[in-house]
Amino acid sequence: MKGLFSLALLSLCLPSVGGALASPRTPIGALIQDRGQPLHGGTITGGSQVPLERAEGGDTPVLSFTSDQGPVRLLLDTGAASSMVSPALARRLGLSIRSLSKEDVSLAGGGADCEALPVSSARLPDLLLPPSVGHVPPLRLQGLEAFVIPVAALPKGVDGVLGVPSLRRVPFVVDPSRQGIWMGTAARRWWQSMPGPPPQRIPLVWRRGVPLVRLVARGPSVAETTTVDALADTGAEGLFVTPFLASRLAALGPRRPARLVGVCGPQEVVRQRFNGIGLESGNSPSQSVEAIVTVNPVFPLLGVEAIVGQELLRTRRQLWRLDVDPPRIELW
Repeated sequence: MKGLFSLALLSLCLPSVGGALASPRTPIGALIQDRGQPLHGGTITGGSQVPLERAEGGDTPVLSFTSDQGPVRLLLDTGAASSMVSPALARRLGLSIRSLSKEDVSLAGGGADCEALPVSSARLPDLLLPPSVGHVPPLRLQGLEAFVIPVAALPKGVDGVLGVPSLRRVPFVVDPSRQGIWMGTAARRWWQSMPGPPPQRIPLVWRRGVPLVRLVARGPSVAETTTVDALADTGAEGLFVTPFLASRLAALGPRRPARLVGVCGPQEVVRQRFNGIGLESGNSPSQSVEAIVTVNPVFPLLGVEAIVGQELLRTRRQLWRLDVDPPRIELW
């Protein structure tokens, strides 16, 4: 079975805009697992409400777990078909590591050095996400398996990513208005407390172990509208689009070259603003957003034209129901 997981990249060599350096961002790229089984997501019980933490330099949510062997901070990543932790965390927690051969797992991603990446796996200790809500025990994650990969592009202070095998076991909420994250039974209580109007309910579909969403984009003419499949990725800081899709959008400004350091090495990309991009809702898209135009093996692997990340998510209240069939996201 094939899978995919997305990891942080650092933004380098950002161009000047109007004489000022562009705001530093922490985009996300993807590392593809195109051979081998995704790892076990563990067992989840209880529920927790915690403050909304963001990755340094960006907007990706971070979960701060505790364990008997030390703290573990993971990106909340719906674009990750398996979880991943750094070798530094594995050493700090004293994990037993199992080396994987190229016959066990094959990786590809941004840059050209994936073949040189040593890959191992480990089972993490029981993880606790305090505090709990009311009389409900705090969320506990037991038996989580993760790849151990030396990725220097993780944001500062982050130990890895928590992927779909765990996130599809519980509902979870990211609420920037109330500056909190609700998971498990706490997410259900959050939903029950939400007043009207009703949310924008967006269907998701599974492909290769990750959720896809429909992206609607206006062309150079108001009458032209394009609808494409996109990876729904909370672990992605920006909106990533293929050159083909970019050529069909309504550009608002000049193309600005940038250099990203991916999990497999550096990559040259283009940043550009476009008009009329949004998630499928039955309404004409009107949002102006910045996109990163790039060539990425994730696109052909998943059959998508975009990766939808925090550029379209960071200001919205989000209820993710990857635990139901069919999956969906509700936005306020």
